[in-house]
Order: sequence, then structure tokens, then C-alpha cells
Amino acid sequence: MAAVQLESRTRYFQPRRLGHVNLWVKSIPVSEDFYHTRCGLTVEFTEPDLVASFLGTGATPHDLGMIQVTNGVDRYGRNGLLQLPGTIGRDVGLNHLAWELENEAALVEAYRNLKADGIATDITVDHQVAHSVYIFDPDGNYNEYYCDTVKNWQSVLKGPMDLITSHWDPLAETPFTEGRYDEAPEWHVVDSAPLHPRRVTHAVLQTPKLDALRDFYTRISGLRVVTEEEGACFLGGSLSGYPYNLVLVPADKPGYHHVSFELKDEAELEKSLRRLHTAGVKVEGETDLPWKRSLFLRDPDGLLSEWYVRRAAPRTLAARGALSLARAV
Repeated sequence: MAAVQLESRTRYFQPRRLGHVNLWVKSIPVSEDFYHTRCGLTVEFTEPDLVASFLGTGATPHDLGMIQVTNGVDRYGRNGLLQLPGTIGRDVGLNHLAWELENEAALVEAYRNLKADGIATDITVDHQVAHSVYIFDPDGNYNEYYCDTVKNWQSVLKGPMDLITSHWDPLAETPFTEGRYDEAPEWHVVDSAPLHPRRVTHAVLQTPKLDALRDFYTRISGLRVVTEEEGACFLGGSLSGYPYNLVLVPADKPGYHHVSFELKDEAELEKSLRRLHTAGVKVEGETDLPWKRSLFLRDPDGLLSEWYVRRAAPRTLAARGALSLARAV
């Protein structure tokens, strides 16, 4: 029966977009300083007891989250929730990708269907401004599917916060059906920083299991395949203005490659390069392709980020030259 039910569903979640990327880092003060003073992300709020910081551009409660590695020690949320077991987060890298859904009804329906079909989820939590369901992909990448529960999140989350997260039972109450995301956010700019990003747009994952990940991110995550080229699979949510939100790139080993932030235009990108040079910030690399112009930075833990603008020319990955596929997408 379970197999029949599973085959009858073409997708479970239905994301609007990639809401944020969350990283494991060695040192919150060091990483927070880099992404704020160098990359221009505003520190929206912090959780000192969780050893976590959340930065953004104002579009959502955060575009980039970071949590200090656990070093094998459990960390608890509100009401005794074991939020971060010491068995996870021992190394720097990707913690999770977070996918924004339309409303709570859509989130709960997906959760019900997953349970009915015997598909395992991890934890379900209340973050005070969002309800979330977490699940692993076939490579072990962690994914959060969430809906905003408070439209004016700035009224709830600001500065250092007491523990935020507690358990949430998706089936306890009738879910709300309206979208509570901010449709006209105020863009935050760190004037003194070399970079002035507008928003996070997508992440790039490398995988030796491209077929399995494509199946997961279309059938479970509910993303649509935008295009496939040179072995890379581009997937997107439903929100217009985002050509894609995730790129899967074939590789010998699985891994997080980078997160990408959009800049205003090419003039701003050129100004950013000059400001980075003046500030003594090393640029890891640049791309100058018909379909995009970008620069790459490595953070204090060696994690890669891209800061880019799109160009009007169609993408032709076969014409990327010596540039790696993961950087050319």
C-alpha cells in the first residue's frame, strides 16, 4: 500500500524559493565579522546560548545562518528540546538549506503525506517566526521546509535572543492558509562593507548520485527542473524573479560547493571589486561569462560564496573554457 501511495504523488513540498543557507563554522565571532564587515550582511539577531548568528539583507529573517561547531556537546533549545545533538556539527560546512513555503497549510499537508507514505522526517520545530520540518537528502544534506508564522519578523527577532526554538506538532491544530512572508521587505545595506548584496538566490551541491538527488529535490522537495546542461541540473521554486534556486553538479564525492548572492548590477560589482581590494580582502576568483559576471570569496573556514550579476546572453556551459562546472553555473 505504501509503495502505491508513494508512486501516486509527484511531489510533497512546494517551495517558493530558497529562503536561507545555514553553515557550521569554527568561530561565530570570526565568521560573523567576515560576513558582516566584508560581505555586507546585517546581523539580524543572535542566539548566544545556541552559539548562533543570523545575517541577512532584510528580505527574510536571515539569508545566511551560522552555528558554531558542536565539538561533541549537545545543545538544547526551549523547553528541553535537544536541538543540536553533539553527534552532528563536528566539522565546518553546510548545516542546511531552507525552503520557504506558501503557508502552514501547505507545510502540514506535505508532512501528512510524507508520514502516510512512510517517508522519514527528522525534527519538527517552532522557531517563533516560522514552523519547520527537517529532512535529509540521499547524500546526507540537511533540508528545512518552513513557513513564516509572523509577517513582521523584525518585531520578534532583534539582537541577542534567549533560546528561540521549541518542539512543534504539525497535526495539533488547524493550519493557517494565508502567506505570512514579507512581500515588500526593506533592503538592508552595510554602507561600510565592500559588498552590498540584494538577496541570496541559490546554492550549488556536488553529488555522485545525480539521479537520486534530482528525484529527491523534485519529488520530495517539489522543485521544478528548469534545465539540464553539461550534466548539471538547475532546479527552481515557484516564485518569479528567481530563475533557479539549486544547482546539482556531478562529482566524485558529495559536498556543498557554494552559496550565491545577487548584486544590483555590473557597476556595483566593479565597485565591490575595488572596495575589496582597498580593504585587503582576497578574491578567490572571478567569472566573466556571457551569462553572468561574478566574484568568489572564501570565508575564514574556507567555505566558498559567490557574489554575482546575471547577463542577458543564454547560458552555454560548453563554452565555459577551463572554468569548473560548479563555478560556471
